[in-house]
Amino acid sequence: MADIEKEYVLGSSDREVARLAFQHEVWAEVTAGLFRTAGVSYGHTVADLGCGPGFVSLELARLVGPEGHVSALDASDKFVSLLSSRIDSLSLDNIRVSKGDVCSLNLESGSFDFAFSRWLYCFLKEPEVAALEAHRVLKPGGKLIVMDYLNYLSAGIFPGTEVLNSLFTGYMKTVNEHYGSYNIGGILPSMLAEIGFEIESLEPIVRIARPGENVWKWVEFFNELSVPALVENGTWTEEHREQFESEWSSAKETPGTFFFSPPMIGIVATKLH
Repeated sequence: MADIEKEYVLGSSDREVARLAFQHEVWAEVTAGLFRTAGVSYGHTVADLGCGPGFVSLELARLVGPEGHVSALDASDKFVSLLSSRIDSLSLDNIRVSKGDVCSLNLESGSFDFAFSRWLYCFLKEPEVAALEAHRVLKPGGKLIVMDYLNYLSAGIFPGTEVLNSLFTGYMKTVNEHYGSYNIGGILPSMLAEIGFEIESLEPIVRIARPGENVWKWVEFFNELSVPALVENGTWTEEHREQFESEWSSAKETPGTFFFSPPMIGIVATKLH
């Protein structure tokens, strides 16, 4: 995999780290629910694949306790360094972070009770390779936990305009052309079944938010970094950006306006053999 600082759609700037921290807070309850469904608890071993700055990794380390262990892996030097510093500051000895490629894991086969990835597969050109690697490192009976996008263009601002909702078509175009697919959740269950997983649980994940609520702020934070990128990569003109920003400001002041988040899927799948 190429260097994620060059490849990841929003890079790894300090502002992006702050955005990821807020994003984690917004979706922490949903993520914790997937861990409960899967049965992650004290003493387990977990691989956090594509861990980013490690917000979930630290939560997993707390969940499995001193008798468990978390191996966190990401392709970004900066994210690995940030998590390493946090681990040192907290004097944690049940979590290890390393730089690596999710499609070629430097982890022992059959060594984990659980593997987890959130918003990873949507950015991969070869998601099936990463899924095979997750299968390899799990113990027989181990579980893969995934949270990812399902039907991205169902998202929208309501009542919306063509310009407002071109936001989502713009993001979709960028990801599908240069990374993976924002509709990856639609094929992941069948892909996992073919690899040798049994699908234990499929959960729909979607939220509605009004201006000022955290899920609304989540997409606004994303806009701050990604809208300029839409202009830079030629998806939008500067004129289109200005019109969008004007209409977004108006939408926030319009009574009854709401944001319907991109539908996601939560998957728990068990390795059969």
